[in-house]
Amino acid sequence: MVPGAIFSFLVGAVLAWRFRVWILVPVSLLAAAAASLLGLSHGEGFASTVGQAFLVGALTQLGYGFGLIGRHTLALLRMPPASRQRTAAVAVLYKQRPGH
Repeated sequence: MVPGAIFSFLVGAVLAWRFRVWILVPVSLLAAAAASLLGLSHGEGFASTVGQAFLVGALTQLGYGFGLIGRHTLALLRMPPASRQRTAAVAVLYKQRPGH
């Protein structure tokens, strides 16, 4: 179960670099179905199998979130410092406008 969970997390992280969030629906369903079939074929109980399938599907989504954070962090590190300051200045200007 642990290698499958790690693999599911890493697949989600890799998918975040290339695809939009809608890729998670089929990938999570496939991962959950594979975990269910594997658990049932090994003779585990139904409740245990459903729990493992849910965990594998959730870890795919968690990995996707961590992949997005990693992609965003690398994009910020590649951005020149002047651009970062200008973006921050614009954000401050919008916060200081009265009435909005």
